[in-house]
Amino acid sequence: MPDFAPIILFVYNRPDHTRQTLEALSNAVLAEKSELIVFADGPKANCTPETLSKIQETRALLREKQWCGKVIIYESEENKGLAANIISGVTNVVNEYGKVIVLEDDIVIGRHFLEFMNKALNRYNDKKEVMHIAGFRPEIKTKNQNGSFFYPNMDCWGWATWADRWQYFEKNTDKLINTLDEEMIYRFNMNGAEPGNWQQVLDNKAGKINTWAIYWLASIFLKNGLCLAPCKSLCKNVGFDGSGVHCGTNEVETIHGSIDHKVTNWPIKMEIDSVEYGKQMKFFRKKNKGKFSIKRAIYKICPQFIWELGKKILK
Repeated sequence: MPDFAPIILFVYNRPDHTRQTLEALSNAVLAEKSELIVFADGPKANCTPETLSKIQETRALLREKQWCGKVIIYESEENKGLAANIISGVTNVVNEYGKVIVLEDDIVIGRHFLEFMNKALNRYNDKKEVMHIAGFRPEIKTKNQNGSFFYPNMDCWGWATWADRWQYFEKNTDKLINTLDEEMIYRFNMNGAEPGNWQQVLDNKAGKINTWAIYWLASIFLKNGLCLAPCKSLCKNVGFDGSGVHCGTNEVETIHGSIDHKVTNWPIKMEIDSVEYGKQMKFFRKKNKGKFSIKRAIYKICPQFIWELGKKILK
């Protein structure tokens, strides 16, 4: 395996976001020693002239300067879609290099993000229970400002893994639905704190969305894998403006503080950090309190009223 993990970047038609991502990447420690592999998705069949122009602008930006020590660009002639592009891109690169760091076009990293990722990939290379390294964490108060911790629920906004862990990735909705019972779904949902996890599986089944990350989480969950994350985020998502495929507005998970700190403390025990993971669950319970419980309560208390109101609106 190479000394430093290759970085994959997935882009499409957001040149402004892509520029922020590339500028931050080029300023990160170890960027000049890293190889950047970019997968640029192609236009859809019904692509508008405006979207096509954005795609071309994004591709031109990739060649504007040498963003990392080495840059390889793959441009698709047709649109694969984000999920298919990430699955195939990660699979091909990680199988060739043995390890990989993954970014999307709206992830801005801090100066020490690459250091953290490479140190973690080396440190836990032989610890097979560690399956995923996250660079993102919501703004949650912690006493371990320069620390990191293990938890079972991965984050995909700036992440890394190894080939021998990624081999377990499987996008099989029916298998998940048939495998996970009520108790497993509860744990899959961060002990009930994030009902959106299982809802994503159901929405994929219904054809409402087509995503990949929830299946990577499920693959880790089924192997009882651990995920490593910094106690304070080393990157941020700048795509909460409605321009992305799956990201709308999200003030709750917007990072306002610095992401330029350095992780110097690592977990001593190979187990879930009950304190930091507890804070994580508390954060998501608070985030989802109105989003899920109120909606369920309304439908439970007055379904007939909503049904009658819906009929009137449709008349």
